[in-house]
Amino acid sequence: MLTQTPVYIVAAGEDLSPATALSMPCLHLAYTLGSQGQLHREGPESRSSGGLLGFYDNGLTSPLSLDPRRLAGQIREECSRRRFSGLVLDAHGPAAGELVSALSPLLDQWNIPYYVPIKLASLAPNACFLLPSTLYEGSFDNMLEQYCRRYPVHRLALDVVRQCRRFSMPSRDDPGEELSAQEFFRLQREYEPVSFFSQELCARYFTYRQGQETYFVLYDDPSTISSKLNRARRMGLGAAFVLYRDFGPLCRTFLPPSPDASL
Repeated sequence: MLTQTPVYIVAAGEDLSPATALSMPCLHLAYTLGSQGQLHREGPESRSSGGLLGFYDNGLTSPLSLDPRRLAGQIREECSRRRFSGLVLDAHGPAAGELVSALSPLLDQWNIPYYVPIKLASLAPNACFLLPSTLYEGSFDNMLEQYCRRYPVHRLALDVVRQCRRFSMPSRDDPGEELSAQEFFRLQREYEPVSFFSQELCARYFTYRQGQETYFVLYDDPSTISSKLNRARRMGLGAAFVLYRDFGPLCRTFLPPSPDASL
């Protein structure tokens, strides 16, 4: 039976208002580090409350100059004021490790639930961990199973990012290239390819020929995102995150199933 894994809608800037209107849990990715090392909210102020505070490192470079206790205290105050139940440290810049190492002991001490990217798990052993959903080879199910064997399942969350990538064939050594939505739809109009669903990658794909070259395009749509979320629920993952920017109001289709839903 599928678990009731909560799906958080990730929104920032102008997306926050329509995202919160969906009445789904929301990650407010609107906080970063200010010029004086303080917690800084970007974009329009929102009256909504609840959900999670999203803090992104905004490309911070080493050495990281901040007062961790001051910043963690401001995070705690903002969580209390806005009734956030925790936060996501969206740390990917050069100083990501320093940021997580500095904040995690204080967040642990103050019992603030928080998520960090799985690559930083060793720096925050008490955190919840974000698993990337993008996969270009191998098996999506095997990837989830491997993580579930290494970490407590309830502390894992699927970080869903809509992928759309083109590879030349054979693609063994081709890293591929990211396709814009405009380019993707142009290819569909021009070549009218037949799409297929890959059970292994949990994504859709098509191939097309251009001159003497053959290309393979791997992409997500609402159906593949739903499939990934259902697989995460079957594994018992504690949460999932979906970008509002990728799907807009269609995010409502990713709500957890009712308790009576069958497999």
